[in-house]
Amino acid sequence: MNIRFLRIMLSGLLLAGLLPAAGQTLSDGQTVARNVVLTPQGQWMQLSMDLCLDDLRLSHSKSVVVHPVLVSLDGTRQSAFEPLVIDSRAQHVLYERGIVGETYAGVRHVARRSGKPQTEAYHSAVRFEPWMQEAYELRLGEDLCACGDLSELAYVPALRRDVPPNPLDLIALSDAEPSPLKPARNLHGTAFINFVVDRWEMKPDYMDNRRELRKITDTLNIMVADRNITVDRIKIHGWASPESPYEHNRMLATNRAQSLTDYIQSFYRLPDEVFARAEATPENWIGLLEALDTIPASVLPHKAEFRQVAQKVLADVARGVTTQADRDELGLKARYRSEYDYLLKTVYPHLRRSDYEITFRVREFTLEEACQIYLTHPDQLSLYEFWQVANTYERHGADYNRCMEKAFTYYPDSTVAALNVANAALRQGDVQRAKVLLTKAGQSPEATQARAVLAILEQRYDEAARLLDEAERQSTAAPLRAVIAKNREAIGKLKK
Repeated sequence: MNIRFLRIMLSGLLLAGLLPAAGQTLSDGQTVARNVVLTPQGQWMQLSMDLCLDDLRLSHSKSVVVHPVLVSLDGTRQSAFEPLVIDSRAQHVLYERGIVGETYAGVRHVARRSGKPQTEAYHSAVRFEPWMQEAYELRLGEDLCACGDLSELAYVPALRRDVPPNPLDLIALSDAEPSPLKPARNLHGTAFINFVVDRWEMKPDYMDNRRELRKITDTLNIMVADRNITVDRIKIHGWASPESPYEHNRMLATNRAQSLTDYIQSFYRLPDEVFARAEATPENWIGLLEALDTIPASVLPHKAEFRQVAQKVLADVARGVTTQADRDELGLKARYRSEYDYLLKTVYPHLRRSDYEITFRVREFTLEEACQIYLTHPDQLSLYEFWQVANTYERHGADYNRCMEKAFTYYPDSTVAALNVANAALRQGDVQRAKVLLTKAGQSPEATQARAVLAILEQRYDEAARLLDEAERQSTAAPLRAVIAKNREAIGKLKK
């Protein structure tokens, strides 16, 4: 079998055809379309062709407009490419001066060089839609008066695809259904609340506290006002910087975190048990290590020594040993005073922070409610609810794929979401994107058989067969085994 034909058939995207060498003459009898090629590129169907104008004669003030349109053979679907306006020289001068009708003001215009050989390269693209995998015809219409009355266009067929169903239909990609369980969610954030030195009373008007407090209260205000949301738990974790005695810092950080908790609680009529007892980390050596990574050695020549001490303290604390922390910290201060002072001024203030965690639940929606929420607050949908909404659309159609894409946007760590978007990419011929997505799709039987599809599309038949065997060993589910059988059948046909 011809390798080029095999590659096209294999991808399930036999979307280009061959025209006779002489090309296709349009309705005016003078314009000839040559080298007409349709190519799917990810989300797009691209059209390219050469329009030979050698025999085109235009009167002084005349223009003609070429309208390419892709039509399904059953006549139910069509998609129009951007038109191309061919002007006489005089008409093109008017166009360049902005004197042009609104109908064709925003499209490409070219000037006919009268009496001279002239070929214009045409390129345009439309959104790829599932029906373009089936039989279709590319038609070239001409608006001979450039008046914009498309109902009067005379169309000439330029390219026809009349082939058996897309091999991807034989491969029968299997989508994955997420769990219907709607778990609680966690929202994390950080506020840099300022306290008077050695004090823990909450002072909302002190320094930038009003702004920092709004990070928490603005979020809670939205949640409490939304009837779809129930706040289950609010937890504050305080951090102190490493200066001062360790046990003193423990007391300070804990009391400050609890003071912030009590202040937040005073604003909301939520059950007492929603507000967890505050916790604290006495000294934020973790934050110091992160900050050290951003400081160049030219600013902090003994950065390695600071890192070594920070790692030692963290290791000691992990073993429950805190008695050495003060001596280690004072040793840094004594040996590298100027560098210590630099950190004290520029880094330590940011180590004193309050992390907050809000645990909440979004109620379950009926399918009708989910379809409405999808349009207004998609962030409230669970992955399962996204999946339900997607299945109200034409399977693997544009809306279906768009919904699956949005689900993956909100659940980027979900292997199920990644798998379903990968399947959509495979159906659209976007092999490179599918390859990336399948690295995030986990090791389920459905993911394994999707990788087999990818291998088939890349002509790695032996690898595909191995993956199909693996998927079959992973699952005894009848629907998946039926898909695997179709995949094997497809490999057999494609290898002939």
